[in-house]
Amino acid sequence: LIEKGRENLILQSNQFDTSPWALSGASVASGQSGYDGSSNAWLLESTNTTSLLYQNISSSNVQTFSCYAKAGTADYLAIYVSTGARTWFDLSNGTIGYQNSTIDRQIQDVGNGWYRCSISYNASISDVRFYVSDTNNSFVSAIGSNILIQSAQLEIGLAATDVISTGATTGK
Repeated sequence: LIEKGRENLILQSNQFDTSPWALSGASVASGQSGYDGSSNAWLLESTNTTSLLYQNISSSNVQTFSCYAKAGTADYLAIYVSTGARTWFDLSNGTIGYQNSTIDRQIQDVGNGWYRCSISYNASISDVRFYVSDTNNSFVSAIGSNILIQSAQLEIGLAATDVISTGATTGK
């Protein structure tokens, strides 16, 4: 058997308060109950009407960007990449909202209100972003709106695979 190698291109895949992650109009708090029963989830909260967590990264071809997420006081997570590929995920009922420029988008129920959300696209990108959103197809959220996130992954290919945790280097 020949198995294709996998790599998580995101650095600090679950350490959202550390470089190369950056915040704009948002704050993060660690130690939240995660999808896997750990205390490794993060509260992503709006401190401005447009709130995002992002990482600058250069990557190209067919890729999939994903994370685990759960509704907090906000219902939507928007996943966005710098070329404009984006999708809104309704974390209150597990449905996919507005999407643009994606090959595929998935929301998978993993239990206890948690979902694995992913978008696949074919593009050269310079950053990846998570937005807290109160409504579908809007980047706007009220100050104090929040969601839970855990385990970001960017990989080459058309599907989100098992998470490979990373630190200061990519995970293979």
